[in-house]
Amino acid sequence: MKTVVLCLTIFTCLISAPAIAGEHGHDEAGGHNDHKESGHKDGGHEEGGVVKLTPAQIKQAGIMTEILQLRPAMQAITAPGTVAFNAYALADITTLVDAMVYARHVRLGDQVKKGQKLVTLNSTSLAQAQAGYLKARAEHNRSRQELARLKKLAKQKIISQARLQQADSTYQAMHANLAAAKATLYSYGLNQGDIATLLKQDVYGLLTLRAPHAGTVVADDFRIGQHLAAGSRLMQVVDESHVWVEAKIPELLLSDIRIGQIASVTPKGSKGHYPGTVINIHHQLDAVTRTAGVRLEIQNSDDLLHPGMFVSAEIATGSGKKTLLLPEQAIQRQGSELIVFVEEEPGHFERREVTVGKVNMGLLPILTGVKAGETVVVKGAFVLASELAKAGFEVHNH
Repeated sequence: MKTVVLCLTIFTCLISAPAIAGEHGHDEAGGHNDHKESGHKDGGHEEGGVVKLTPAQIKQAGIMTEILQLRPAMQAITAPGTVAFNAYALADITTLVDAMVYARHVRLGDQVKKGQKLVTLNSTSLAQAQAGYLKARAEHNRSRQELARLKKLAKQKIISQARLQQADSTYQAMHANLAAAKATLYSYGLNQGDIATLLKQDVYGLLTLRAPHAGTVVADDFRIGQHLAAGSRLMQVVDESHVWVEAKIPELLLSDIRIGQIASVTPKGSKGHYPGTVINIHHQLDAVTRTAGVRLEIQNSDDLLHPGMFVSAEIATGSGKKTLLLPEQAIQRQGSELIVFVEEEPGHFERREVTVGKVNMGLLPILTGVKAGETVVVKGAFVLASELAKAGFEVHNH
């Protein structure tokens, strides 16, 4: 067999290169060769090819396979949609006290962790409240110690019960004052840890606002030295690992939609599919378009979906007959042919021509070319197709 050996561009750091072999060719020792060296015969493409990769090359290329099985084809409704933030994962960062911006710790677009410092404020009102708390704490401690002392004297009949009751009343009043002072600090945004460290501080009135959860800073509208009234919003932090998509479903199709149904969206001009589920069906139709909004929660782990983007949404409404299904990225185009790669043995990926049905939910039904039980490349097929192109095949991304 005549073998064309070439180096993968992305594998230049590896020693061995994959081998591309014509499936039906014979070496010169056999006396003939069925194909031209260019990989064409009578102007057509070479009918077969095998890409051989080492385990290290397979890992570096991110190639993934799965055993092909019969699965029910999903029936789906397709509708336009718009991406929006997940409002349940969107947090406003506000000041609860009149203050001046003292320092910023993050910028617009930064990724932050839960509890990370965002901005520090300086507040006269807070400083006064902190001083009031420290005073109330000292008075509370004195009254508690005095009450404990008088209890011992009362047991010895040295003081009257009236004096003891007066000391107890004073202690209860100081306890209430301390609770009120602590509540004021909580209302200004301090937590238990902040209050516990007040006695160790030399500067008062500083308040640091922290991220309530991990996410991205998506709004940042303030300046150092700016005075802010209580209730002013400084930032917004959102967890973008999941986003919402508002899909517009025609009135006649609404009866097919249920909470919890599987869904997926595809951005305009892209072939990528992002999975999700139906989480809400609006109860009012648009008077002009006669459509109702259906909210989808979509996985956005690679952070490529952003608010305002237009997408095509698909919502699964049932299942049809069982068929062989492959994700779109598993199918590659070679000229006028569609191909997949079957791993015949470890590291040996054979090109197969297939015919497919209509794409649905990012999956294509495979009509001919492969059969159930075969191991098919579902991720990284483009890398293998590129290697065939280097061997003489005209391969384009499908």
